[in-house]
Amino acid sequence: MKNLIIDCSAGMTLILDNENDIHSFIDVDEKKHTDELLLKLDTLLNENNIKIGEIDNICVFTGPGSFTGVRVAISVAKGLAIGTGAKVFTCSNFDAFSYGLSGKVIIVLEGFSNNVYIRKIDENNVQDSCITIQELKEICAEYEVCATTEKMQNMLKNNEINAKIVKFDVISCFNEKITKGETTDLNKIAPIYLRASQAEIERNKKLGIK
Repeated sequence: MKNLIIDCSAGMTLILDNENDIHSFIDVDEKKHTDELLLKLDTLLNENNIKIGEIDNICVFTGPGSFTGVRVAISVAKGLAIGTGAKVFTCSNFDAFSYGLSGKVIIVLEGFSNNVYIRKIDENNVQDSCITIQELKEICAEYEVCATTEKMQNMLKNNEINAKIVKFDVISCFNEKITKGETTDLNKIAPIYLRASQAEIERNKKLGIK
């Protein structure tokens, strides 16, 4: 079975899983998703002598993260699925970072300005949101806080929040969805934003809308 993972929510990540033989392209600073994604994918496939029509399953990350990156990744995944008949699965970044975790946990993803994206897990209750660092400080006392990068861990430490770094277990998360047959209807794939876009924020400011 040949699986392809596409994640452009933060930089660009392409992972090719060919019968557990893993190959990847990762560029955490990639910004030109529209121009580069298909080129990098073509290179990854050619380097491993795999044709796009041989891909059985595609997993696309739907955010939260870069608005443009997420939209481009979803569009490419849909196009590839229509052209090849591959099954499509979706994951949020929180799904991969929280895979295997239990108890009372808060996962923290980098947001914008003084805001962060969080997933709050309280046993079986899961809530995703976008909040300020100050709001996070007010709710995190009873939770184990998990940072997704060393940069995020240091930022939290500077704000007097202790956090451990948690693994981005994308392959395990994807494989579980394949095993359970949790495919996603192409017409129902949608980005996870958790906040308004910067354009919407600026427009609302001009209109005096809070």
